[in-house]
Amino acid sequence: MTQRPDFIVIGGGIFGCSIAWYLARAGAGTVTVVERQGLAAATTSRAAALLTRIRLKPGQTALSTETRRAISELEQELGFSLEQHRVGSLHIAASPQTQTGLEELAAAAAEHSEPFEWIDAEETFKRIPWLQTDRELRVGFMPEDSYLDPYQLAMAYADAAKARGVEFLLETEVTGLMRNGDRITGVRTESRDIAAGCVIDAAGPWAGLLAAEAGWHLPLAPVRSHYWITSPGPLFPTDNPYVILPDAHAYTRPEVGGLLFGLRDKASLSCDPRKLSADLASPVFPEDPEGWDVLIESGPGLQEFFPALAEAELAHYVAAPSTYTPDGQFVLGALPGVSGMLVASGCCGAGIACSGGVGRAIAELATDQASHFELGGCRPDRFGEIDSFSDSWRELCAQGRSGKTSG
Repeated sequence: MTQRPDFIVIGGGIFGCSIAWYLARAGAGTVTVVERQGLAAATTSRAAALLTRIRLKPGQTALSTETRRAISELEQELGFSLEQHRVGSLHIAASPQTQTGLEELAAAAAEHSEPFEWIDAEETFKRIPWLQTDRELRVGFMPEDSYLDPYQLAMAYADAAKARGVEFLLETEVTGLMRNGDRITGVRTESRDIAAGCVIDAAGPWAGLLAAEAGWHLPLAPVRSHYWITSPGPLFPTDNPYVILPDAHAYTRPEVGGLLFGLRDKASLSCDPRKLSADLASPVFPEDPEGWDVLIESGPGLQEFFPALAEAELAHYVAAPSTYTPDGQFVLGALPGVSGMLVASGCCGAGIACSGGVGRAIAELATDQASHFELGGCRPDRFGEIDSFSDSWRELCAQGRSGKTSG
């Protein structure tokens, strides 16, 4: 164990592992990742992991583009494929409002020279056997979109980082921060204090706790993100595109012969991070531990496009407290009035797809390099001083997820 690493990354999820790899690639110094459980054991492994290439939030397309580059480089470094499922994505609009959003997506794709095809309803029904509706549809197909196993991608970042000398201190909980005046100088763990030149808070839904100790409340909250997986069946070919259905506040993708589908709650649930257990195996949201309330409330909207949902056997339900912000943007950068510490959080459901960009952006900030990304909209202080633990703030963040229509 390096006694005083140049960088300590708190959190061994996909952000922490990506940041560690980019720091190691930059040859910036010694790097230690501290994780209280195993790598990618919390929210990362529970993600749907849609690698949507074009994103309408400012700056996010560049972050997702970097992830594609990262995947290619990781495969070369490690010598094996990360097995992307290159099935493409279908974006289905069935109302004037969502058709406008689809036209914006098409324009953004053209701006970034990304393939985009308009297809008719008949072709759409052929590609998606479970899809049935009498509503007038406008459909866009993005053939280069894909999805993958989020755990495998996180471990690829970690393995490549280890090969470059990064140390991973697992099963070790960070219990506090070390500081000298306004500068964060290291972390306290259960067994010892570890000084560092720079501390990076990539602790997922617990990131706000560390930032608050440093003196600033992050503009995010843990909000329930969840999906269901049906039993295998002939309606769900494994090579189907994944589907974005904003009119149903839903998305779907193939999963081991069944259909994975996610629904946006009309009123998403949030939790106080101070009460959030490290073990996500037990229900985090006891108000609706198995998601039945959301199925009853929002399921009919999906059933309008997926009539067989009424008879589908649900084999699995997966939920996790993802970090959401009111504006759907990440939280990346330094805290006001605090030196020696950076934050990488606020995934807003795009953490896997943008993991490479986030890793590179934070590594550039940590090493005082010119940034390849526009991060102004991701500033931790963009909402001013807030109480991120208050019910009213958590409600704003929950609304951020409820209003989301993209994948």
